Parts: sequence; structure tokens; C-alpha cells
Amino acid sequence: MERFEGGREDFNAERRALTRVTPESKIWAAVDNETRNELLGMAEVADFSGLGVGLRGMSGDPVAAAGDTLWVTLIAEEGLIPLRARLIRTTREGVYGVRIDVPDDAGQRFLIKLYTRAASEVADRA
Repeated sequence: MERFEGGREDFNAERRALTRVTPESKIWAAVDNETRNELLGMAEVADFSGLGVGLRGMSGDPVAAAGDTLWVTLIAEEGLIPLRARLIRTTREGVYGVRIDVPDDAGQRFLIKLYTRAASEVADRA
């Protein structure tokens, strides 16, 4: 398997998920529910782990269910990027767990840069 950086990786190699981090500087998300053809509004990124995002503070009265396909546009200091995602869970506290579909190369670079900055902010706080 080709790795993103161009190296090779064994398919049977142990892989671990990235640690979830809470970005110090605000990252916002504009969210559209493609399944129900409804604008859900703006939300704050509560935590971030590359392809997993927690969103909170969704404005309005969002109508969404687990499995819905979403368009999530992340808005950060680095820029903005629209991404397809799937709603995984919602909590009573109004936090939405979203899994981002793997983006193209430019989108992957953007997410890596975003995660690296958020993780370094967390490390600097510690």
C-alpha cells in the first residue's frame, strides 16, 4: 500500500487512530445535511482526530440522524475546505460525532496541517 508521503506500508501493520485533540484556536464548521436537503448551520469543532470531528453548538434546530450524509466545511486559520462526512452519533449535550470521508490529496494535506497545529497547541499547554 502506498503511504501518503510516498513510502510503502504493509497491509497487516498495526495502525492506531490519532489522539483526539481540542484545538485552542477556534475552528468552525458550516454543516449541510445532504440526506435531508437541509442547512444545519454553524458549529464549533469540539475535538478533532484527523477524520473524526466532534461538533457542538449547532445553531437552530438541526434535524439529523445517525447515518445521514453531510457536507462539512471546516473554517480555520489555514483556510476552508468542504468535506463529505457521515453523522455517527449525537449526544444529549448537543455534540455531533462526524466521520469525514477520505478527501483528495490537497484535502489530506489540509487536514494534516490542521491536526498538527491543534496537537502542537495541546502539547504547548501541557
